[in-house]
Amino acid sequence: MNITKHNLHFHKTSFLPGQTYIICQSLRHQSSLVSRHPTTSPVEDPKHQPSQLHRISTVNLIRNIVLGRVFTSPFLFKYGVACLSKIANSHSALLDPDRNALLRALIKPIIYDHFCAGTNKQEIKRTLEYLKTMGFKGVILIYSREIPAMPVEELHELEPLTKDEDIDIWRDGNVKTLDMVEPGDYVGIKFTGAGPRVAQALAQGRDPPQQLLDAMSATCERAAAQGSRLWIDAEQQVFQPTIDRWTVDMMRRYNTKGEALVSLTLQAYLKSARSTLEKLLQQARDENWTLGIKLVRGAYIGSETRTLIHDTKSQTDECYNSIAASLVTKSFSRFSKQDFPNVELFLAGHNSDSIRKAYALYQGLLQRGDTPPPIKFGQLLGMADDISCELLAMGDKAAGQTEKTAAAPMVYKCMNWGSVRECMHYLVRRAMENQSAALRMQSTVSVMQKELRRRIGL
Repeated sequence: MNITKHNLHFHKTSFLPGQTYIICQSLRHQSSLVSRHPTTSPVEDPKHQPSQLHRISTVNLIRNIVLGRVFTSPFLFKYGVACLSKIANSHSALLDPDRNALLRALIKPIIYDHFCAGTNKQEIKRTLEYLKTMGFKGVILIYSREIPAMPVEELHELEPLTKDEDIDIWRDGNVKTLDMVEPGDYVGIKFTGAGPRVAQALAQGRDPPQQLLDAMSATCERAAAQGSRLWIDAEQQVFQPTIDRWTVDMMRRYNTKGEALVSLTLQAYLKSARSTLEKLLQQARDENWTLGIKLVRGAYIGSETRTLIHDTKSQTDECYNSIAASLVTKSFSRFSKQDFPNVELFLAGHNSDSIRKAYALYQGLLQRGDTPPPIKFGQLLGMADDISCELLAMGDKAAGQTEKTAAAPMVYKCMNWGSVRECMHYLVRRAMENQSAALRMQSTVSVMQKELRRRIGL
């Protein structure tokens, strides 16, 4: 990280008992990861020097600032989200952005294009090329189709079908998504997107329908053939235990060649997260397959049974950080380093402190001569661009070093694609998530305004 001596302080932090590492941390606000460009000249005005945000296009920079102001204004946020929710849940042609050209013209360039990859292959290709040019290692692309929300009681009343059209549409969407990514990229999969009868099977803890198994087999084989990977998204706890079981069956079958074709999502806000991980590690070790873990904090706090979730944010943060540290250092209860299963870790999140700690821990192990499993980092498109840009800057710094102890972080951007209508529920969730991080966004908007002023010469 390229920041001057006077902007730094050093402190010790412990990730695990008996292990202490030195962290170099900026004295800027904790939520801001933006630092000075390394080529600053002492005779030039510092305010005209590029920040790490120089990678972001001016259009995206302006959208970040405008949307940041909306999300941090209680009045604008309240009525803006109310409008988006109304559109997302309406069956009226007038409120369908795919059929109402005026509505589409308002939503697509300002909101949709900021958070979503595109509505077709051409738009998505441009987005992916832009991100790869910025320096991202890859992308995670997710087909946005979702089933209408239904009470669990109604799911139980559905009659089985010999042939479920929803599963075929879902399968075709996943295959189409694979067509648009490259080797090393990920495709995100949400099981409930396969329709209400698949959601019924999940809620009842049943085995997947044979039609779904066939669809997943075709998707996995296609991903393996082109060198892409899959991760299975987490969902509400009414579905999650069965999602985990189905995903373990897939990992058992496809993660046998020393790498994770399929990854499972672990939600750190659940009190059961560590015990769930311990069971997964035990299965992977005993059955000799690679465990793919995408670690997130969790996104369903508004619809979960509250007693299942940690009581405070700090408890969730501690759980997230401790799981990341345990996997990177191969230090988990009941496992020694010698018999620790093969694990691939993907840290998905927008918490700057967690990202710093994990990367510092990883670098510290490399400097000691250890060989920790590689970490991948990911943030959502349109969010936490300051964090993404710092990680990319760390990669630039590591690439310029000759020591073998320096490793560039592998950074990805995660995004949904689909028609504007298909992505409306996703956009509402992104709005809610941004508003919950309003304090962090105020700092982010400030540094982005500073970068914009630099570009226009102010």
